[in-house]
Amino acid sequence: MTKLFRDVDYFITQASNGEQREFELDFADVIEVFDTNSVTLTTEDGKSLQITYDERGYFKSYHVIYETALIDHPTVRWEVQNIIDKLKFIQVDGETMQYILEKVGMTDQVLRQLVFISSREQVEDLYDEFIEYDKIRGIK
Repeated sequence: MTKLFRDVDYFITQASNGEQREFELDFADVIEVFDTNSVTLTTEDGKSLQITYDERGYFKSYHVIYETALIDHPTVRWEVQNIIDKLKFIQVDGETMQYILEKVGMTDQVLRQLVFISSREQVEDLYDEFIEYDKIRGIK
């Protein structure tokens, strides 16, 4: 019997054939991040995959997260993982993460990257929130 290789295509097929809840139950052992409308996992070939679901829990889209070439260096990879582990240990919140990004001068770059990997709907929702927030603050 041949073992089925669980790569990006495999998980996309599985996600698109059912609801988010079913997918999460079937693959709880490989899912690293459970979110309201998405899951993030690592495939057997080492790719990070984010699968997004609509408000009804049905497959909407996916994004393969490619690591940078810098992380390919073993020492750098270890250091990056060490930083991630520390951030998880302290249960870093959004404001603290923003502060860290500001201190390392990465705010603009990360904002740009996050916008480009997000769906148009997510960006439009955030923009609408931004406009509403300005109205509350009295800014036109």
